[in-house]
Amino acid sequence: MFAGCVFALLSGWALQSRAVTVVGPSCGQRLVTNDKGVQIRILFAKNGMVQRYVVVKSLNNMEAVNGMRLDLEKHFGPEGVNAPPLQIVSFKPGKSGGMMIPDKAVDSCGRTQSFQ
Repeated sequence: MFAGCVFALLSGWALQSRAVTVVGPSCGQRLVTNDKGVQIRILFAKNGMVQRYVVVKSLNNMEAVNGMRLDLEKHFGPEGVNAPPLQIVSFKPGKSGGMMIPDKAVDSCGRTQSFQ
């Protein structure tokens, strides 16, 4: 009985301490700018989860970009985790004839994304 009560209390505490992520519009996008002038475009998947964060304007300040991305991940969640998988449509050759590297992919909304 005592162990059941402790488990119930701990479970309730764990649920309250988790961050709630915001679901975006299906196949939508949002451009976010912080006070330092950094801009990141959020691409949402068909299910409203984040497909990808795309840095639009960095001002050569990688610390500001990383900080902004971490803040966005706290609010919207990490990219690609709960979104439908990408379909790889083309590859490029690897270094010195090694493995092929993904070059372009199509997401659940039909948008073509390239890897750099």
